[in-house]
Amino acid sequence: MKSANIFKTVSLLLVIVLSSTVYVFAEDLDSTNYKIVGAKTATGGGLGDSTNYSIISSLGKVSADPRNYSTNYRLYQDPSAAFLAAQPTVQCFETTTDGSTACTSGPQELLDGGMVAICGTGGCYDKARFEISASSNPSDTLYGVQISTDNFVSNIQYIDGSTFRPESYANHNINDYRTESVWETEVFNIQGLSANTQYYIRLTALHGDFTESDYSIAANATTSTGSIFFDIDIAISTGITTESAPPYQVSFSSGTALIAGAATITATSLAWLDIDSSAAGGVSVIVFGKYGGLHSATTTQTITSSTEDLDVTGAEGFGLQSYYIDYNDTSPYYGELTATTDYSGSINSVGGVSTTANKIYSGDGPIKAGRTGIYLKARAGVGITPASDYSEEIYFVLVPLY
Repeated sequence: MKSANIFKTVSLLLVIVLSSTVYVFAEDLDSTNYKIVGAKTATGGGLGDSTNYSIISSLGKVSADPRNYSTNYRLYQDPSAAFLAAQPTVQCFETTTDGSTACTSGPQELLDGGMVAICGTGGCYDKARFEISASSNPSDTLYGVQISTDNFVSNIQYIDGSTFRPESYANHNINDYRTESVWETEVFNIQGLSANTQYYIRLTALHGDFTESDYSIAANATTSTGSIFFDIDIAISTGITTESAPPYQVSFSSGTALIAGAATITATSLAWLDIDSSAAGGVSVIVFGKYGGLHSATTTQTITSSTEDLDVTGAEGFGLQSYYIDYNDTSPYYGELTATTDYSGSINSVGGVSTTANKIYSGDGPIKAGRTGIYLKARAGVGITPASDYSEEIYFVLVPLY
């Protein structure tokens, strides 16, 4: 009988608990043996920490912001947060990609070949391109860009919305917020960077007063060191693809020997130059000689080199004439390679090889797979004493214009 009373008492107590207005936390509801029906939970929350993140949140409040249900954004529990612009993401941030790209709205050359297709071999050394994933923001949303070399630890700058160059916080203002269309219309929308440097960027969105979003997750890219390649080969006029090793030597001999008072002679072999450079300002190829002409130590005479037409009666001299020019022009962002006026003559008009530097070729942008062929022409005057040691040391120098 006492056992029965004890059982009833226990049952009564259980009924009282279930009918009371008692709040429990959701974490207390789990059990492997019981199911609690009709429990009410109160608001809660607090500071949650993990190795990489810290979040302050409250539970039980309703938000109409659909971004709460994305895997890419943090939860906003305060309804006022729904008025903020959606947090954007970086669609692409690239400097040296080759053959492919994550960008979607750039020029076709970029979409087909990556950044090397618009910056040249190796990619960009002083500029970059980024694009914005708007996260359903309206088209008139404005975006600001932060840039850093240490992932925003202490080095934090902003991208100027007009010059597209990094600027300090003191110079940063509302005019540096631009729409997605304005940012992405500029092919290189980050400029003035340092070579061989890793950069981080992050974005913020603004759509009206007091609506600026948090900054996006950072993206990073590293600028190139700049690329340059210059090589010389010796080959006949059909040797467009011929590669040769030093010593590099061209001779006026046998059937092309110089004879005093005879007509102009063109050497059988040509000097071929390979030119490749990512320098945005282009290149200059400079030429100069040791003697300023074909000099003989035996006779101490020099067939002086100058810019002239060797077919003029009584002419004497030695010089160079551009014969062949080729380069990769598949991208309008690559430069063109041309011979300067003095060296682009025809027949037997030549440019001089003096002891001072003269420009023989010029490029107006990144040069891709450049190849030039150069004739060597000479004419000995009637007063030239025959000798077998008339020679000149010719130097070609490639100057990239960074």
